[in-house]
Amino acid sequence: MRCMRQLLYFLFTISVILIFSGCAYQVLTADKFLEKNELGKAKKRIDKAVEKEPEDIATQFMLAKYYSHPVWSYDAVDSAHLYIQSVSDTFPKLKIEAVDKLAKKGLDSLVIVEQTIIIDSLAYEKASSINTEEAYNAYLNNYQFLIYEEQAIELRNQVAYEDAIAQNTTQAVSDFFKKYPDAPQAQKARNVFETLYYEKKTQNKALSEYIEYVEERPQTNFANEATIIILNMISAGAKASDYQNFINQYDQFEASKKAQLVLEGLDYEEDVTELLTHKKDSLYYFYNLDEESLMPFQFDQVSTDSCTFIKEPFILSQQNNATYAYLKNGEKIIDLKIKSIDYLGSGFFKINDYGRENNLIHYSLNDELQQLALDFKKLDKLHFAKKMEDGWHLISILGEPILKQPVDSIWKEEDIFFFKKGNDMAVAASEDFKKLAKDDLKSLSFLYDDYEWLEEQYLRLYSDDYETILDFKAQLVFPLEKASYNFFNDFWIKEKDGDISVLDENKNPLFEEKLDDYQLKSGILALKKDSLWSIFNNGLNGFPKLQYDSIRIFNNWLTYAIQNSAEYLLFQSGQKVRLEEEESYRILKNYNVAFSDIADQIRFVEISNEEGYFKLYNGFGRKVKEGEKLDINILTPQLIQVHQSKKKQLIDSAGNEIKIENVEAFGAYQNGLIPILQDKKFGALIVDSLKIIPAHSQSKLEIFLKDSLYIFKEDNLLGISDVSAEILLNADFESIEFFNDSTAIVEEEGGIGILNIHQNEYLHENIDTYEKVDFGDKVYFIVRKEAGYGVINQIGEEIIPFIFNELSAHESKGKLYWLAERRLSEINYIVIAYFDQNGRVLFKEGLNFDDYLETACD
Repeated sequence: MRCMRQLLYFLFTISVILIFSGCAYQVLTADKFLEKNELGKAKKRIDKAVEKEPEDIATQFMLAKYYSHPVWSYDAVDSAHLYIQSVSDTFPKLKIEAVDKLAKKGLDSLVIVEQTIIIDSLAYEKASSINTEEAYNAYLNNYQFLIYEEQAIELRNQVAYEDAIAQNTTQAVSDFFKKYPDAPQAQKARNVFETLYYEKKTQNKALSEYIEYVEERPQTNFANEATIIILNMISAGAKASDYQNFINQYDQFEASKKAQLVLEGLDYEEDVTELLTHKKDSLYYFYNLDEESLMPFQFDQVSTDSCTFIKEPFILSQQNNATYAYLKNGEKIIDLKIKSIDYLGSGFFKINDYGRENNLIHYSLNDELQQLALDFKKLDKLHFAKKMEDGWHLISILGEPILKQPVDSIWKEEDIFFFKKGNDMAVAASEDFKKLAKDDLKSLSFLYDDYEWLEEQYLRLYSDDYETILDFKAQLVFPLEKASYNFFNDFWIKEKDGDISVLDENKNPLFEEKLDDYQLKSGILALKKDSLWSIFNNGLNGFPKLQYDSIRIFNNWLTYAIQNSAEYLLFQSGQKVRLEEEESYRILKNYNVAFSDIADQIRFVEISNEEGYFKLYNGFGRKVKEGEKLDINILTPQLIQVHQSKKKQLIDSAGNEIKIENVEAFGAYQNGLIPILQDKKFGALIVDSLKIIPAHSQSKLEIFLKDSLYIFKEDNLLGISDVSAEILLNADFESIEFFNDSTAIVEEEGGIGILNIHQNEYLHENIDTYEKVDFGDKVYFIVRKEAGYGVINQIGEEIIPFIFNELSAHESKGKLYWLAERRLSEINYIVIAYFDQNGRVLFKEGLNFDDYLETACD
């Protein structure tokens, strides 16, 4: 087999040599015709060679040269390339003898290369004239020398990029940078791809689309944009927890920082420090109470909002006849001249800069959240109302629009937003503002004309004769219906078409009966059917008997009723007391202001007739006293004074007598004591323990220490005694005031001092004035002596020395401070000092008198 192949190769070589020796030379002579542009003669010579030996290398070369002649331009370059490629493939296989013979006729490897280059150039010229990706790729893929490779690649990349962009599809752009990853346009294509992909993915502007995009492509620049849009969308109807959830989910994005700053701003006014200011050497200085340090900035002119204090969350400074606003850290809020500034809350300021519109400025996100409008108002921590030319608009704290149409006014009560347009109203909850898409603006139904709160739990909305009921979170309880509703504790009363029904909280009927009327007062419900009334005194446990002709509910423990012409008093306990003929009744009251908060706990009713016979019932319907010509006086919810035939008696609410001998009179309850007059001296009844303090004072006893020590009077002077009337401190003082359990502030012979009442020794004397300062469970006293003001604590210790001309207490953020001034008039000098609660010096500074007057209070 191998021998056969060698034989065939030998025969082929001999054949080629014979062919060259026969016709090669003649076809090459066609070249002279080509040089003279005599293409007809050249073609004739070449055609003869083709007829004889089409595969001859010389014939193939002349065909290549013929089809690459300038007369054809590049129209026949493909044919020329086909022939020259054949020549290039065959020539290296020729025997040396054949090569030598061809060389003698002008055909050697160099000539072949030169012709190949000419054809290559024509191919490039053709590709550039077509100027398509396919044409350039045909050149680059099919030609050998590619002397224009760089230019072809550059042009191919550009035209391919332009074609991909023109198609404007992610597939076309993606195909480009996948095919040509090293092209200069590849990154631009990737960017265009991201843009197209982002636009296509979020084409409906739906919240879910943006969320999905960020999940799929979190590393792109558009992911940052998408998270900002997500944050803005969720801000409509948001709670603080929504912002925190966003931060947790998108913590790697810039938008999370924005959300965090928004959260921090919600309580900005609580976090911002209070500043004390003073003027020195024509500059205002500021002391930060929170940090207990002097701030590093000063201003020429400052407007304080309360003497030396700046309590507002901003500083107003006057410069060059204009006012500017600064944060408490010295940063300018905005570079605007201030006509007015108001802090709205949640870190936002409303600023008027002498223009028609107001600026809404955020303390830390001003560049992103600044807005202009006629007015702004805060609805809650996360929503604002913005007034424009066409009315009020609802926006989120990030400025995200919520409503399709403006309204005349917006306000919020509980968790419900109210909207008014003309005479009509609409309501909504923050949950109703949640957005599913960027353009998902909400429409309102203005169905109502008035509203009313029921028990602070439910909202009744009126629409002509129709009503609907919502709970305080705007959830529907009863739909709009031509009916009337009332809520009582845990059930509803519904009136519709003249019928009354009682419903439980699940809106199910409690009774099958359809009722005619009802009364509801102080927790007592009365129902009427077929001209008779029933009373519910103890909840809705079954339907009571319809038996009364008429009723009148006074309060939650007493109702008046008539049954078959007989009159009754009905007690909450179920007790029923019949009024005899010519008997009248009255509910007894106590007008002592000490019981104003618990007046409803005084429950007594008096029944009497024309003969002067009296009966006293307590709130349970139990008779506690009866008799002729009783004068009854309610002292406390548990104690009653009864005066009968010059005898004064004290009984409790159950009718039990509290025996006290020789009582001349009982006084009004005060501070846990009921004064008792015996033998022209006052003692007292301790109400909580019912112990009696023997009479020993010229006037009513006053409490010094509850259930232990009392201030009594003797010869118009005061002393201290105990519960058994034993004298602890003789009556030698014009006044006595509690200082602590063992110490009193007393005035003796015109002098004021602090006295240990057990040892009868003074801790401090020669006090001119004093002022009590209560702070939490601690008490302090600002005391003035001859040398000046100072402060002592509750155990009498001096915590600030008595050297100051002025001294005052100041509370800030749960801490107590002392602000003091000492004048050195001989050198026209003032020393100001700030102390903490325990008297530690925080700051002191000397000022000249003129600077001091700039910030001093009158």
